[in-house]
Amino acid sequence: MSETIRIGAIGAGGNARAHMQRMAAMKGVKLVAITDPSEDAIKLAQEQVKGAAKLPVFADHQDMLEKVKMDAVVISTPHTLHFEQIMDSLSAGLHVLCEKPMVCTTDHARAVIDTWKASGLVMGVAYQRHTMG
Repeated sequence: MSETIRIGAIGAGGNARAHMQRMAAMKGVKLVAITDPSEDAIKLAQEQVKGAAKLPVFADHQDMLEKVKMDAVVISTPHTLHFEQIMDSLSAGLHVLCEKPMVCTTDHARAVIDTWKASGLVMGVAYQRHTMG
């Protein structure tokens, strides 16, 4: 018997909704909350993602991290927000999948890598074009 991985979505834009749709279709994965400052993006997620209409929603990722029990997050937000969201998620003890680019500066990249390595958590950066020239 396998565990169910509880995942929170940080971001509800088009790419984030695609991640959520894939998660909703996966066995052993449960989307448990969505955060996005855009009410329109949240509404679209609720309409397009199976089960999302019943999930708690938040305008701020920190509220979601504090109030919802989860194992991991998927971050799909504007690039300049990734650093704070990754660091907050790792500090909350959550595994992280972040859309590319991971962060926008080398100092932030070093800080994320150091924090991730010390955490013992799993972290990945999504990149869907590995075989394209």
